[in-house]
Amino acid sequence: MQEQQRVLDLTRSYNLRELGGYQTVDGKSVKWHKLLRSGSLNALTATDIEDLLNYGVAYDVDFRSRHEIKVAPDPFDNNQLTYHRLSVFPFTDQADTPKKPAKKGLMRLFGKKEAATPERSSMDRMYQQLVTDSHAQAAYRDLFTVLLNNHDTNGAVLYHCSAGKDRTGVATFLILSALGVDWKTIVADYVLSNEVLGLSSATPTRISSNDSQVASMNAKSITQANLELVRDTINQEYGNIENYLSKAMALKPEEIKQLKEDYLE
Repeated sequence: MQEQQRVLDLTRSYNLRELGGYQTVDGKSVKWHKLLRSGSLNALTATDIEDLLNYGVAYDVDFRSRHEIKVAPDPFDNNQLTYHRLSVFPFTDQADTPKKPAKKGLMRLFGKKEAATPERSSMDRMYQQLVTDSHAQAAYRDLFTVLLNNHDTNGAVLYHCSAGKDRTGVATFLILSALGVDWKTIVADYVLSNEVLGLSSATPTRISSNDSQVASMNAKSITQANLELVRDTINQEYGNIENYLSKAMALKPEEIKQLKEDYLE
């Protein structure tokens, strides 16, 4: 893999990308070999794993559900890196949703069974809940803890879900916002998943899942409107992204400062 390559080309990776090089509003840039986002990793070859470890990956953050992970676990050994299961699904804040994850799939992934409308589709509800549901917030809050614990190393944090575009896309929005990257750059990185996965083409990359709802979500292309809904939901509930990072993500000013020192140059 090249030293400064946006899309990392491994034999059996999906949507594996670098965040290095993105500019912040104050003229700094994200360090290379520090932040990687990805889709499923379970199909990586032995050579792929060696390449990632040589690249500097020290932490593997897995946003998939317990059920997804059980069927398709990440392939790293415990002595190769530090693994964190930070499941974003299932959501838990609906009155008719059990607090414990469902044993078989994500049957209540999108909350209450409401009639889908153009104004409020199941995908819309999912994106809103990614930043408002307490279980999802806890997962993203723990992600920032992992980032802060990478303080004294040169290692990279790799975080992923299944397709690497929805759960991972929102995580990237939060990380880049905390680092001070501008909105236009964040959107460009977000929608890049469509190109990498070929979701707007006749031959998209098919990422299977043992859960039918996740598989359906994986097959859908994404638009700027998805991320705008996330931003608008945050603004409505918290006032702005800074308040969200402070209140929902529990990040103190000195921790934001540390993140910028550790991941920017």
